[in-house]
Amino acid sequence: MSDKNDLSHYIPKRLDDTGKFLFWDKDVAFIALAGVLLGLAIDFPIMGLLFGMVAAFYYGKLKGGKHPGMAIHILYWLTGFPELEELPNSHFREFNG
Repeated sequence: MSDKNDLSHYIPKRLDDTGKFLFWDKDVAFIALAGVLLGLAIDFPIMGLLFGMVAAFYYGKLKGGKHPGMAIHILYWLTGFPELEELPNSHFREFNG
């Protein structure tokens, strides 16, 4: 018999907890899924699965212990997308005033 207190699923403890897909954070799961979809698109699904899992693993290690919105910060820094009007452009280094 199983104990009623033996829960095997994730229960968020705070409102600020990030979204999960199974037991991965949603951004890590998205990277793995993108690798699988890329592999399907180029007709190499196993290679896409391996690439997606390796990329998700290293991304998870990169973001460990950092700000939860780190991916958006990097995306903005490298591409300028999403275009946020309240933030200055990333190439401005000095501000007067």
